[in-house]
Amino acid sequence: MTWSFSEYRLFRKCPRQWFYKAIFADARAKDPPRHEAYLLSKLQTIHGWRGQIVDAVLGEFVVAELNANRRPQLDETLTRAKALFDAQRDFAMRHKLREPEMSVSKAGSAFAAFVKIEYGEKLEDSEFDQACVDVETAFRNLWKLEELRKRLRDGEYRIAQRNLLFDHCGAKVRAVPDLIVFFVKEPPLLVDWKVHTFGTRDYADQLATYAIAVTRVTPHNDFPSLPRRFQPHELELIEAQLLLGTTRRHLLQPEDVQATEEHIAEGICTLQLAHDGKSADELLPTDFPSAHNPQTCQNCVFRKLCWN
Repeated sequence: MTWSFSEYRLFRKCPRQWFYKAIFADARAKDPPRHEAYLLSKLQTIHGWRGQIVDAVLGEFVVAELNANRRPQLDETLTRAKALFDAQRDFAMRHKLREPEMSVSKAGSAFAAFVKIEYGEKLEDSEFDQACVDVETAFRNLWKLEELRKRLRDGEYRIAQRNLLFDHCGAKVRAVPDLIVFFVKEPPLLVDWKVHTFGTRDYADQLATYAIAVTRVTPHNDFPSLPRRFQPHELELIEAQLLLGTTRRHLLQPEDVQATEEHIAEGICTLQLAHDGKSADELLPTDFPSAHNPQTCQNCVFRKLCWN
């Protein structure tokens, strides 16, 4: 079993939705319901999609430029973001997700799919206009965060959106930090990009999980050599709210790390109990209760499967 912060949060929100996403969905399944669950799992709201655009351009262009010892320019960054925005909008509005033989790998960077299109609802031009403004605002605000940008430039090497796995309490724990910045002598810096309108939620617990992952994972081949083995509470943690143009620094204490490890262990036990000793193939949707909040059901991408 593999545990992740985001999937456990989904489980607590709706166990059945978690089952469809984490257990049932399978891109290679010959079983139609499992393949359908996989397709539905790719659906996004336009708000979630705008954040994905920002993440993609930061990881694939901005970080790549920094690693090549070049300074990424705002104008070129915005041009790339707009090109990706337009390509994915076109792909999603034609709902190419449903084309025969279509796959995420075949579509490449143009892949996108919207919940509203799948469920026959209209996406207004004004929603795209606002999303486009938000994407541009996110990058313009980042360019104003000079202290953060200097920290990114000062790094020896940077890795974006890397899948990290480590062992904990008899299970695998997965974490995908938005950005890891390695330094020659200092502890790594972890940056969590947020493209949220209000930015009221605190993500210290998520960043703590990332810090544990970076310090516990077996170093990947491209990880630079560190001067010593750092502890999670020594890492620099920054949450960057790009629509607000603000940053939050999270300082971990050893007791915070212990509390996070206990939270992960509790989550692992909860999911193990939910499996009830069954293999993934033996589990059924009815083994998991649905959400109590009707709004959660109304917004769920899997309601076609769940309600039928």
